[in-house]
Amino acid sequence: MAKNSKTTKSEAQLAIGQQMATGSKALQTTTKKVARKRGQPTKFTPERWQHILETVATYGDLIEACDKPDMPNVRTIYRWMEANPELKDQLRGAWEMFSMLGHSVNNNILRGGKLSTGDFRRDEALAAQNRWFMSKTNRRDFGDKQQVDVIHHDPVILDGIIIDGDGGDGV
Repeated sequence: MAKNSKTTKSEAQLAIGQQMATGSKALQTTTKKVARKRGQPTKFTPERWQHILETVATYGDLIEACDKPDMPNVRTIYRWMEANPELKDQLRGAWEMFSMLGHSVNNNILRGGKLSTGDFRRDEALAAQNRWFMSKTNRRDFGDKQQVDVIHHDPVILDGIIIDGDGGDGV
């Protein structure tokens, strides 16, 4: 009987290993589909670019937006920006716009609104990532504040030697 249970256990382990390998291959296939669409490169149009900017500025997922048949893939967007630095600046501006909306986005996520994943840990991590991103793209409103004190010391000259003064009344 002990031999039979060992056989059953190793068969189960083998079946689980096969399922994991199949799941891994499926994940690789899905990743390749998302990262690379087949066909000719999508031509740049102002309408497509506006859709990309609006997606980024309104908390949309660029990967999902690019998955639509009439949209370019992410590599194409990279090439467009590489060829035209103005597009890169416009995308940065869209990120800044997201940063301005980010407070409302985070409130919605953390209150269980429509942007919430339903998983508290994931929502908390998403909100933390948003806060970090906002602090980097919109330092004026969300960045860490630093105080810098500038002290001016007037030099004092005694017998031809310059000595740093205390910035007082010039004595």
